[in-house]
Amino acid sequence: MPRSLTVRKPRRAEIDYLNTVLEQELTAGQRRRAEVLVLYAAGLEGTDIAQALDIHVNTVYSDIKAFERYGLDCVHQRLRGGAPIRIAEAQRAQILRLAQVSPGEVGLPYGRWSLSKLCHYLMEHHIVRAISREYLRQVLKKGGYAFATSGAN
Repeated sequence: MPRSLTVRKPRRAEIDYLNTVLEQELTAGQRRRAEVLVLYAAGLEGTDIAQALDIHVNTVYSDIKAFERYGLDCVHQRLRGGAPIRIAEAQRAQILRLAQVSPGEVGLPYGRWSLSKLCHYLMEHHIVRAISREYLRQVLKKGGYAFATSGAN
């Protein structure tokens, strides 16, 4: 049984706008959101819209909920998914600069950085609030540095 939606359907002027938008060049996500809203306005249920557009029903409900929250702006907005970015670009740059210098240059008694030592230093000096060794490894890898992982293969 399909979910019952309490979101209002697009009005006539909004449907006209969506039809105009569909004639323009759009990204795949923008086109999908506009088509979902047109079909929703035509009275189709979420499952029928999903089947007609060959998308998952949760995507349909997500698009309709975005319409409820943002109105027609949801068609053009870039709706982000995933976890929020926790390390700013300036912090990344600072991490990469720090990885280039030896620990001795910043007053530590080590010959080279390990992931755990670098993590500890970054948090102790408030460069980042928190960072895992794995995430630090990924940041360094994207920056062109590679740390060997410990353990047997």
